[in-house]
Formats: sequence, structure tokens, C-alpha cells
Amino acid sequence: MLTPRVHEIAVLVALSVGVAHAAAPAKKKPPAPKPALVAPPKPPPVPTEPMPKVREAVGERVLNVLLQATRVQAWRVSSTGGLQPDRARAIGTDFQREVAGKELGPTDLATLRGVLFDDKSYRFDEDISKCDFTPNISFQAQNGLDTIEALVSFKCAQVLYFVGKPGGRWLPGGVFDMKPARAKLLELSKATMPQDGPTLSLK
Repeated sequence: MLTPRVHEIAVLVALSVGVAHAAAPAKKKPPAPKPALVAPPKPPPVPTEPMPKVREAVGERVLNVLLQATRVQAWRVSSTGGLQPDRARAIGTDFQREVAGKELGPTDLATLRGVLFDDKSYRFDEDISKCDFTPNISFQAQNGLDTIEALVSFKCAQVLYFVGKPGGRWLPGGVFDMKPARAKLLELSKATMPQDGPTLSLK
């Protein structure tokens, strides 16, 4: 049998142990595992040939020259405002070349083709008649005796194709809304006209 003093000590020890257990902090739960990182989907490859919708809308006559061109050069161009253009610089009856830019190397040429051949660059159902087409840049593609001029108006976000034939003959190849590709065409224009103030100031 415990003496009163021993009993008192035993009670105090038990109380101390209970308080210690009560004061002990609860164990923290381990952090939840982080979800595995999922890589974003890769962008689709840049087209190297015209996509079906582009072939249907733009036509083989224009696209074949762009596809097989042995020389492509950028030009700053202008509208003649209804006056007869200089024959040596004329594109059709309303436009003419003003300042020569760079001849496109393999990388820039692949970029241009990738834009012009991609159906996502165009808005084929858009009404193009709402804007007065005034070109800023033309990409001139030559293959043998055939020439294609792809005139770009950044105000309208449109491209106008012309087919050039020997003897100064020009055949229209169609006007298309290219607002989805406007930024890419603007970047390419500035890269191929690096010393031309009016081109570099385009927004």
C-alpha cells in the first residue's frame, strides 16, 4: 500500500505525462504529391506544300510558281493612284515596285511558303470589298518565264496575287483576307527590308 506521499508523487507524474502528451504538437500530414507536368502539345508542322483549301481557292497557276520558284525577292510597292505605272516597274495597271529588298534565303522562303500555303492564314469567307486595297510589300517569285507577285496590304490585312507573263502581261490571281497571318507577314517584311524606313515603321 502506497503512503500518502508516494501516492501524491505518483499522481503528479501521471498528470505531467498527460500534460506532455496533450501539449505535443500533432504530426503534420505529408504534402500531397505534385501533379506530373504535362508537356504542351507540339505546334503543327509548317506546311511545305499548299493545303487543300488553299489549292482550291488560290489555284495551281499561282501556287506552282511559289512552290517551284528559284528566286524570291521582297519589294516595297505602291499604288499609282489611277496613273499609268512605269512599265519597267509595273505590277498590273495600278501598282509598281519602288524599293528592292533582300532576296529570300532558305529560312525566309520556308517561312513565306509556310504562311501562304497554310489554310489557317486565310479567312476565305471574309468580305474583301470593304477595304480599299493599298499594298505595302510584294514578294516577287520567279520560275522560268513566269512571275508571281504576292502584294500585301497591311491596312487591309489582305494579299493580292498577280501572275506576270512575258511581254509585260499581268493576270490577276485573286485577293484574299489574311488577317490571321498579318503579324507573321509583317515580321517577314521587316526582316527582308531591313534598311527601308517606311517598311520598318509599319504597325
